Amino acid sequence: MDQKNLKTLYDAGVRVGFGTDSGAFATRIPGFSEHRELEDMVQAGLTPMQAIVCATRNNAELLGIQANRGTLRPGKRADLIVLAANPLDDIANTRSIVTIFHDGRTVAPRVPVVMAR
Repeated sequence: MDQKNLKTLYDAGVRVGFGTDSGAFATRIPGFSEHRELEDMVQAGLTPMQAIVCATRNNAELLGIQANRGTLRPGKRADLIVLAANPLDDIANTRSIVTIFHDGRTVAPRVPVVMAR
């Protein structure tokens, strides 16, 4: 039912964000659960690109931080992940992380990390 509601709201033009305010608990671990949320959004009927935009640009706009986050543009923070596979082909490819950049600095080793589904 939640997935049907998500798709209905998205198609109606409601700006959809990403994430939760529920905090961390056994089944919701920050940094891992986001990959599952992207997969759930695609399973609900959004395209991989639509789900990624919800998680990036839309979130920044909804939080009022789009001046320096949410999209890749000159002058904005360089927060991004480099993947070994294209998430537009399969949203689960967001789990194939090669490198993480936060505020323009590498914060993870340049060794691929593949998280299980």
